[in-house]
Amino acid sequence: MTFQECLNSYIKELGCSGKELAANSGISETVISRYRKGERLPASDSEYLKKLADGIVKTAIEKGRPDWESESVLQKLKETLAGEGEEIFYYQKFDLLIKELEINGSKMAAALHYDPSYISKIRAGKRVPTNQALFVESICSYITKNCCSEEERRKIASLTGNTPEKLEIRENCFQAIQNWLCLAEFEKNDYVSGFLKKMDEFNLDDYIRAIHFDSFKIPKVPFQLPVSKHYYRLEEMREGELDFLKHTVLSRSMEPLHLCSDMPVEDMAEDVVFAKKYMLGLALVLKKGLDIHIIHDVERPMKDMMLGLENWIPLYMTGQIFPYYLKGVQNKVYSHLHYSSGQAAMTGDCISGHHENGHYYLTSHREEVEICRKNTEYLLKKASPLMDIYREERKEQLYNFMEKDSNVKGERRRILAAPPLFAIPGQMLKEVLQNNHIESAVCSRILEMQENEKRRMEVIFSHSTVTDELSEISQEEYEKYPAVLPLADGFLEKNIMLTFQEYTACIAAARRYSEEQKNYEFRLTKVKGFHNIQLTFHEEKWCMVSKNKSPSIHFIIHHPKLRYALENVALPIQDR
Repeated sequence: MTFQECLNSYIKELGCSGKELAANSGISETVISRYRKGERLPASDSEYLKKLADGIVKTAIEKGRPDWESESVLQKLKETLAGEGEEIFYYQKFDLLIKELEINGSKMAAALHYDPSYISKIRAGKRVPTNQALFVESICSYITKNCCSEEERRKIASLTGNTPEKLEIRENCFQAIQNWLCLAEFEKNDYVSGFLKKMDEFNLDDYIRAIHFDSFKIPKVPFQLPVSKHYYRLEEMREGELDFLKHTVLSRSMEPLHLCSDMPVEDMAEDVVFAKKYMLGLALVLKKGLDIHIIHDVERPMKDMMLGLENWIPLYMTGQIFPYYLKGVQNKVYSHLHYSSGQAAMTGDCISGHHENGHYYLTSHREEVEICRKNTEYLLKKASPLMDIYREERKEQLYNFMEKDSNVKGERRRILAAPPLFAIPGQMLKEVLQNNHIESAVCSRILEMQENEKRRMEVIFSHSTVTDELSEISQEEYEKYPAVLPLADGFLEKNIMLTFQEYTACIAAARRYSEEQKNYEFRLTKVKGFHNIQLTFHEEKWCMVSKNKSPSIHFIIHHPKLRYALENVALPIQDR
């Protein structure tokens, strides 16, 4: 039986109209009509198919057939789709390919004579192409024709499991993309779990002790450093990077450090001794008290970008790093470097793919430093924030952002490490604080924080939905990793423990709140989450990683590709 025949048999058996089914399923009459005519198919894992199954069961109940179950109807519909081979390609892969290569969907749609909304719906899994084979061929042809830079080949190679060299031949590239979209099973690329795991476990105090940061001494008497110097080839360029940091640390200036480079990093980092010295130099810059404004090169495969950001976590945690990025591919031929600080500047360039023949120039001449300084400031004006980082000294800016955003419509989702603070009854929260012997001044701050969160959530509920997900754990597991109150917003740097009984009571309170508030859903999942961080997503707008302590810090991420990766770190849901 085909999907079309299966749907029509349900409608005939129930004696209902397409209009009735549309109303009960929340799917438009036009879409239902196209399903019935066989002009359109839903994806087997799409929200549309689930809505259709729920709508059939709701209609059955109205017709006096209460014995029908959504799960069995959904399974039968899926079986008919499997028979029709509706998934020649995975829409998740198509969406990932578009995002990774940063393809303009409207331009691609125009070039291939498709409606942009049609492409958008396929990416979201809401539509399946009528002629799937032709659609995939068109996409592959467009990509191989328009995405042929070295960097884009690296990204395609990373996704498809090929080498960039092999993809230089257009036919090979076409075949690799086609096979990846159509044949290989979709495995969700987990780009960000290492980044989140490291952030969850990171303790700034332990890190400072491990690298003896507190014993660093900023020299009072400057070394003999060159006023200006040229550096050629990799070994000298590594020396130049370190000389620039020495100039910055030893100068009297307290102006911030500006870094912007799209030069290759892999060959520089191959020298482990240099990499350690470079990170030590940046640590000394922070120890001196300077802020660092860095424009990251994000035109790399997501995996490489996340590994790079992972290495920056210890520096991010200081709150002295301000990261940015430049939108789009800036140059496919040249790579450049622009560094500036109060009394030193460095510039560099190379032909892309030939870093070993590059050239760096370091100067402390006042006029040259001033010119480079202005250029780095111009670059910052053209850049967009990669993420906003908030520690306690910037808490007012964080609160202003959260207040303003609470009035913006859009679905929210949170992955929690503990039951939500706003849903805990006031008396229960007071008892938890009392059991932990918290001083009255801190109690007042926490109660005020809860009221503020409750007020913001109620504003959001007035126009949008929020879904909270919390990992379910046994009492035995809980004894190893007990939950603490989520107090990241208050920057209290405290672990206020919940007993297992308090923890389960807080979960029960969140469930009751969910039953009473139609725009709030609270889910328990069997998948293990994080212990010290909370993830918040305002879909298609931003995502936030919040850390309770060591240190208390919030990262609000704006970059579309990074935000997408974090949104799709979704812990698999197994509801109870």
